Amino acid sequence: MEDVIQDCLSLSDGTIATLTGYRRYDEIERVQAELVQLALEMPTATSWMEVWDTYIERRRGGYDR
Repeated sequence: MEDVIQDCLSLSDGTIATLTGYRRYDEIERVQAELVQLALEMPTATSWMEVWDTYIERRRGGYDR
């Protein structure tokens, strides 16, 4: 889990910008913080990409909390 969290923290601004389409640093930093938080909630995640997929699913309304 700690490796996945570290990977989320290490994602470059460019990677997040490409994935999201955001260009403003405040938006990019918000997404990164949300990914780290989500990784903390996903102790069985094996990669940042798994966290990303869940992040996108939740943003599209595919997850009821």
